[in-house]
Amino acid sequence: MSSEPTSIILSEENESTKPKRLPRSAKKRLRYERIRQKHKETPKKKKKRKSSHHPLSLELPISSDDVSTTQNISVTGKTFKRAANDRLAEINQESTAPAICIDCAYNEAMSSKELASVARQIGRCYSSNRRAQKPVKLILTNWSHDSPLAEECRRVTNGFDNFQIILSDKSIHESYPTERLVYLSPNADKQLTEIDEQNVHVIGGLVDESVKKNMTYQACQDKKIACYKLPIETYMEHSITGGSFNQILSINQVFDILMTYMGTKDWRQALKANIPERKGWVVKNIPDSEENKNKTD
Repeated sequence: MSSEPTSIILSEENESTKPKRLPRSAKKRLRYERIRQKHKETPKKKKKRKSSHHPLSLELPISSDDVSTTQNISVTGKTFKRAANDRLAEINQESTAPAICIDCAYNEAMSSKELASVARQIGRCYSSNRRAQKPVKLILTNWSHDSPLAEECRRVTNGFDNFQIILSDKSIHESYPTERLVYLSPNADKQLTEIDEQNVHVIGGLVDESVKKNMTYQACQDKKIACYKLPIETYMEHSITGGSFNQILSINQVFDILMTYMGTKDWRQALKANIPERKGWVVKNIPDSEENKNKTD
């Protein structure tokens, strides 16, 4: 009998001392107040504005009465573009400057997606040429200002109409003597071993996702234009890690290989620097005697 009242008293005491639960809206309000208070107590840090003017190095020609040399100067973005474009404009006027041409004769063979890829690759070629220590004349033949490719170039590349590129509506063989033309094609029989800067080296303006073989090679055969492939098989071998092992490269990769070789006269360096690792090609060691033999062949 005596135990019953005691249990009632304990139960009442527990109910009275137990904290009441807050409603959800009150919890949210408290959380918001805590966050607000924390922000007030934390000192504000000024955000540093990122500068878009990165210092770049530009090699400009310096000439005097007796000597002609070059000087590296450090410039920022807009200054670099202006100076580089002026330099390309001068090179385009030089009759003896080396020339690399992109043949835009394959527009009808490509889808809109492939044309957009060609446009982006042309933009990358121009960017490489603008930054090169020894730029070349960059020429687009079979060009039409109102073609789908021209529209894609303007769409994907800001300021394309102001690029210092030579645009010609003529075909390759109408623009230059056939004997001066060297067409690059992965399907050619002969390998390019040397680059004569008096010749015009031609890259097919083609992105072919369906891989229609021999398009550029057949065009050369029809017009009797010399056709060569890059000396990948001479200076490189298959990697043990595997890869696609094909020799089909993008327009800008072929352009960069030619540009690197013109500057270094070293095929190993030019190929290694510009062929993607996923292709599975690695530079092989070649004895000097064998390399000299390949060049004479």
